[in-house]
Amino acid sequence: MKNKHLTLSERITIQEMLERKQSFRVIADKLGKSVSTVSREIRRNRYKQAKANLHVTCTKLSNCTVTHACNDDSCRRYCAHCLSVCNSTNCPEYEPQVCHFHTHAPFVCNGCDTPKRHNCYQERYYYDARLAQSTYEKNLSSSREGISLSIAEMEQIDSIVSPLLLNGHSLQTIYMKHKDEIPCSIRTLYNYVDSSYLTARNIDMPRKMRFKQRYKHERRSKSMQTFCDGRTYVDYKEFIKNNPDISICEMDTVVGGVGSKKVFLTLLVRNCSFMLIFLLPDKTQKSVIQTLNSICHTVGIEAFRRVFGVILTDRGTEFANPYAMECDENGEIKTRIFYCDAYSSWQKGSIEKNHEFIRYIVPAGKNFDVLRQSDTNLIANNINNYPRATLNYNTPYKVAELLIGKEFLDKLGYYEIPSDDVKLKKTLLNKKLR
Repeated sequence: MKNKHLTLSERITIQEMLERKQSFRVIADKLGKSVSTVSREIRRNRYKQAKANLHVTCTKLSNCTVTHACNDDSCRRYCAHCLSVCNSTNCPEYEPQVCHFHTHAPFVCNGCDTPKRHNCYQERYYYDARLAQSTYEKNLSSSREGISLSIAEMEQIDSIVSPLLLNGHSLQTIYMKHKDEIPCSIRTLYNYVDSSYLTARNIDMPRKMRFKQRYKHERRSKSMQTFCDGRTYVDYKEFIKNNPDISICEMDTVVGGVGSKKVFLTLLVRNCSFMLIFLLPDKTQKSVIQTLNSICHTVGIEAFRRVFGVILTDRGTEFANPYAMECDENGEIKTRIFYCDAYSSWQKGSIEKNHEFIRYIVPAGKNFDVLRQSDTNLIANNINNYPRATLNYNTPYKVAELLIGKEFLDKLGYYEIPSDDVKLKKTLLNKKLR
């Protein structure tokens, strides 16, 4: 609801109209608020004025004849003239005066003429617009501090969020998958983690880190890239324009640390964000060609064409033989190869983004030589069963199952993992990469 909070100017209007003895109804109509809002504002923010002099406030003051309430028989005065005696403790006939302005509208002395004549002995309450505004701002700030949930609710959130954060899930994904179980907003959930209210800490979130500065690459001469002729990114866009229904795949390699011979060959089916990962013995054209032919042999050339209709990759030397990659062992065309522009990795940004998931499990600098293809399949299956915002928080595996077919996935060793059991941490490989 918009404009549900009173502004300073509205509070000033309330004060001015109270001093003119306007009713709550008139004030409410003037502000466009309800009568209860005006009444609640005045009662909540009125303040008590300190009395300069003390006076007897008994209703029987003018006709009181009580004496010796102090048990002093020598006293000749009426007890009504003695402040120390005329009170509810000493006098059984004491009846305090009650101002109806304090218990009924307007609840304050604004606009009352009696205090001005200095013959009002009651406690005085006033409404001041600026003081009320200051109190409102202070209360608004303090109300948004700390935790508004019970201990049981915080324990429930912690039991859901912390284990998944420690397994490498993002907070956004956790919230979207367990929205009905988490009694707060995503922004509040981020604040709880930042304030260390949960077992998992800020540093456990995947993106809460500082990335290394990118290093500059040495540019190769154009004479070394003749294999890209007719296969540039411009050619790729023209081909896709003429073949809009063809399946697009992005391809790249991920290298290990210094001294590591083995590399990952990654292929990402763009329409479902499904990533295939294969462990190559080395980063050579021969290994890439053999792996592509092995995939084609396993799933069949027709299935290969259907899934990998077009492959978009970079200009790395391991991909510098497009004719051999396009054909199977019998020389039959199985796909079309195109290349991104030099130093334009954003043109295949989907696979570059998915490489982040690999680095969560296999950090940069780790040696791949200790890994086997079974380890690579384990990495791929955990990544492909992680929900994605781009897929409406479905998993790439589920979408690939619909678009590619379960038989295709089974042949390559890919299977479903419950999303809450997905682990995107280096502990997934049982500390092989120490």
